[in-house]
Amino acid sequence: MFLEIPVLLEAGISVNDEIATHIHCLKQPDLTPEDRDHIQQNLARGCARGLQLIALHQLHLSLRLDELVVEMADA
Repeated sequence: MFLEIPVLLEAGISVNDEIATHIHCLKQPDLTPEDRDHIQQNLARGCARGLQLIALHQLHLSLRLDELVVEMADA
């Protein structure tokens, strides 16, 4: 299957690390408004990737359940 759990978990860890980095950067008091805006845009993109990852995980679970139903029906 193309959506393997270890791949999804590693992607989730990467997204969490990215979001944590952006939040840490936003805590710096000496940011210019432009810097803050760019970091916030990158943070929003990281959140969007996180939501896409959640959707892929849900798809994986749905497909796996479908496979189990087919296996049970054939048994």
